[in-house]
Order: sequence, then C-alpha cells, then structure tokens
Amino acid sequence: MKISRREVTKILLAATVAPSGLAARAASQAAAAKTWDVAVIGAGVFGAWSAYWLRKAGLRVILLDAYGAANSRSSSGGESRIIRTAYGEDDFYSRWALRSLPQWKDLAARSGQEIFLETGVLTFSDDTVDIVPQSARSLEHLGIAHEVLNASQLAKRFPQIGWRGNEAGLLEPRSGALLARRGIQILVEEMVRQGVDYRVAAATPPSSKSPLSSIATTGNETISAGAFVFACGPWLPKVFPALLGRYIQPERAEVYFLGVAPGDARFSAPQMPTWIYKSKEVEAYGFPVLENRGFKVAVDKLSLPADPDTMDREPTAPYRAQVRAFVAERFPDLKDAPVIETRVCQYENTETGNYLVDRHPEMENVWIVGGGSGHGFKNGPAMGEYVASVVAHKAPIDKLLTLGYKPKPGHLVE
Repeated sequence: MKISRREVTKILLAATVAPSGLAARAASQAAAAKTWDVAVIGAGVFGAWSAYWLRKAGLRVILLDAYGAANSRSSSGGESRIIRTAYGEDDFYSRWALRSLPQWKDLAARSGQEIFLETGVLTFSDDTVDIVPQSARSLEHLGIAHEVLNASQLAKRFPQIGWRGNEAGLLEPRSGALLARRGIQILVEEMVRQGVDYRVAAATPPSSKSPLSSIATTGNETISAGAFVFACGPWLPKVFPALLGRYIQPERAEVYFLGVAPGDARFSAPQMPTWIYKSKEVEAYGFPVLENRGFKVAVDKLSLPADPDTMDREPTAPYRAQVRAFVAERFPDLKDAPVIETRVCQYENTETGNYLVDRHPEMENVWIVGGGSGHGFKNGPAMGEYVASVVAHKAPIDKLLTLGYKPKPGHLVE
C-alpha cells in the first residue's frame, strides 16, 4: 500500500501513538514513501544533538548544513566553550547542564578523543549583581559541588587575578571547558556511521503554509520529510525574517588569545580555572591555556550587529582596546602579553536571553530551534533530547522556550 507524505506527517506527529510505536511505524512507512521522517537544517550544537536524539527515537533523519558541521562561520565553531551550572536563581539551565555533561563525557569515551576538560569554573562578580549568592542557593538545592569564596579567599587562591574588596566568587570544581568544533564534528561523524544522512548544502527558506512537504537545497536536491527542524543559529532571522527578524539579534564577538611567558603555569589549569565575570557594567569570560593556544579572553561590552555570511572576521581596534583594558586591571601580569591568535564569531541573542524551541505558527510540522544567546553550547545534549521529545513524542512545550514567553521582572538574562 502506498503511503502519502501527509499520512507520514500524521504518523510522526500523532499524539495518540506511544513513543516506541511512533518510531517503528514512522520509520517503516517513511521508507515506503521514500522520504525522511525528520530533516534537521543546521549542524551546529543544537542541530547535531537534535539529529542524534531523533535518530535514537528510531526516526529516519537527514542533517544539512550550508558550510559544514561546526564551520568557522557558525556559533559552534572555534576551540572552546564553557560548561557550568551557575545560572543565578533560575535552575532550569543548571538542570540542563547537569544533564548534558555526562553526555559530552560519553561522546568522548565512545570516540576515544578528548572533548571535556575538567578545569573547574569560577564565576565571580561584584556587589552590583547577585549571581554568586543566587547560584550558590540553586547549586546547593541541586546537590552540585561548589565553593563560595569571598574577596580575601579569592586573592589567596588565585593571586594572578586582580581582585576588588566587594567581590565574591563561586567555584565549580567539576565543570570546565568543552572542545567545541572537535565535539560537534565527532558527533556528526558518529551519526553518519549509524545511518543519519548528512549533506553540506544550504536549504531554501520555506514559503508555503502548513504543512511543509519539502525543501530545496543548493545541491539541487529536494528533501521531503514529515517534519522539519530549523536549527540554523544566527541564520534563523534570515530564514524566517518576518517571524524572527527582531526576536533574534546576531551580535559580534571577538576572542583574543594572549601569549603567556615560558614556564609560567599560573595561567594554566589547575592553577587557573575557566572563568566568568559579571557586573552591571561589563561581562567577560576566559579559559586557561588549552592545547597550547594561549590565555583566552573575551569582553562583552560592545554590542554590534553581525552577519554570519558576510561579516569580516578580522579583529577590530575597539574590541581589542576593551580586552586590553580589562586584562590590565584583572590580569596585570598579562597586560603586555602579545596577542597570538584571534577569533571573531557571533552570538544569536533572543529578546529574553532564553533558548528558542517552538512550532512555526503557520507551518505545523516546522520547528524552530535556536537562540543560544551566548550560553547555549554546553546544553546541546539536553536540547537535542528535548527537541526529540516534543517533535517525535509530542511532549508538552515548555513556555520558557517559546516565542511568546515574557520573563518576570527581575529575571536574570544570561
């Protein structure tokens, strides 16, 4: 019996079918219709882990990316990303990070390659923000190992950092750094071996109304599927300009690697943890020396728009100046250290600072996944698991991640 594409879509999205039955029936009947159950567009951290979990649900998955997995234009490219659980009083993302870290470790174990480095993560701030005491309460409730340090304790533990008397810090000894590009490319290679179809090709933005039956690619291929997951990172406002043109704002970010003096171990783990600094005036973050690349630092004070396709990725004088000023104050022994490497990338910030997972309002089988907002990489595994639950198993959508969510006054935006 021939099964229509519309029937495949109904099979995939039917709420009355149990998860195991959904996967088995969708897989067999999609094959008969010569289509995929789900097409995932975007092979960054959110798209790759979504494809992984959709495949684990038993669905036939195709994964596409215009420039290739974790390419240098993407927000998942580059060397390192922070994984930590300190998120202030809201523990939603703390729980996701707690769920994600074992999956990153499992991926590393399966591949035999290093992906996670347990450097510890130090979050510190002055008394203009409450992230340290709020995070401490959340981590205590969740049973996550941590240590709260006052200014004098910080100065004793980390003398290579310039401290102020009104500062406090929260140290997570089991958190650390993820090797970003390496992790995503390893995951995609694993999925290809396990039967996920993968294309390096751009998808044409959809223009039809519900339901979407297929998309065209720059590889002159038509991709037919029962459901479509657009996990395009900073490209999402281009794919859905009317819907997301104002909701997601890609923003330029410049990262600098400073050369440390020969034999100076103070800026390498374990003496130097991965770190995040937050105040009302400025936010900054950095990493100890990893893979001999230098001391990594970025300052998020300027706010300039970014175009992931056309943006010139040469560092600029204003960003360099703010990094130099911050380093001179907070890491005085590195104030004259040479810049030995740079990287220009972007965040895709949502209006709320939350991730975005929601059904397209005009195409019932199209899902939008993105809005990493500068803190999404760590939670890729939990995001993929969540996407599979709502797309394949019809789990309820958490309102925190929807387009219509309005945060409470005083909500901490990362």
